[in-house]
This record gives sequence, structure tokens and C-alpha cells, in this order.
Amino acid sequence: MSVSKGDETSFKILFEAHWDRIYSVAFTFTKSAMIAEEMVQDVFVKIWLRRTELSSVRKFSDYLFIVARNHILSVLRKKIMEEPFAEHLSEYFKDISNMPDQQLLRRETEALVLQAVEKLPHQQQMVYTLSRQQGLSLDEIASRLSISKHTVKSHMSKALHFIRQYLHTHSDVGVITVFYCIISGVL
Repeated sequence: MSVSKGDETSFKILFEAHWDRIYSVAFTFTKSAMIAEEMVQDVFVKIWLRRTELSSVRKFSDYLFIVARNHILSVLRKKIMEEPFAEHLSEYFKDISNMPDQQLLRRETEALVLQAVEKLPHQQQMVYTLSRQQGLSLDEIASRLSISKHTVKSHMSKALHFIRQYLHTHSDVGVITVFYCIISGVL
């Protein structure tokens, strides 16, 4: 591949042939043309900086997909912590929550959450269930379980951390699923 030898014209051809696929994936996740464009450029900058590795790549489209996926998920992890972006995605999910694919995502995510909850230690499972499924406050949970409010907070924090990690490792779209759970009140 001539790109691996630094041929800028070949790189431009490669960019033009593949940018729209990466853009559409990035736009699907971010719902922002500007962010999606930045992601595409970042992905191709990474490809250019790693161009010497391209000579050992068997299938460029697979390589590109992996680089793009990793970059997009990395950016999303950082962006979700930014309040305006989180609000933007929250509004998006609320607007499309009645669409069939979103209903499927919700059902699959709820099933994953239930699997994760079943794996929690008994006390964490009780605290999570009383809080998220029965809507009890920390004080009410502490009273019902005869433990301190601080202990309830600790169990809840550990339970939520475990569930987020479980979703991240057991979901095809990890960070988006976790975000969806957070905005829908599951986590």
C-alpha cells in the first residue's frame, strides 16, 4: 500500500473512499455534524500517523473500523462527562424513545441490568432493588435494613459501579448503553 510509504495522493484517495462510513457512524452516536466531522478527521490523522503499520494490514476496512470504533468510543466516554453534551443526548433519547429500535435497546439493556443485579452481593442487591425498583430513599432503606445511611450509600455506590462495568463489558455499544441507563433512571 503506497500510503504506508507516505504517498499523500493515495492517502487522499483513501480518505475520500472511506470518510462517509466513519462520519455516518460518528453522527449516529453523537447526533452532531461538527463532532462527527472532528472524529473523522481525528481517525484519519491516526491512520496517517500509523501509516507505516499499513503494510502489514490484511484488510484495510477492518483496520479502519477498529481504529474508528476505538476513537469514537473514547471520545464519547469523555463527552458524556460534559453536561451540555449529556443533555443533548438525553433529549435525543427522549425524542426517539418510542421508536422500535430504541424500545429494543431499552429491553436488552434492562435484561443486562437484571443480569448484573443478580450477580451483586446480597446486601448491594437489596439496596439497589429498594432504591431503583421500589423508589425508597436512603433513609428509608437504612431503616428497613437496620444499617446506617452511610452504609446504604456505600452499597449503592458499589452496586452502581459494578452494574456500569457489567454493561460496559457485556454490551455491544457499551458506553451508549450505560448512558442510556443513566438518563432513563436505571442507574
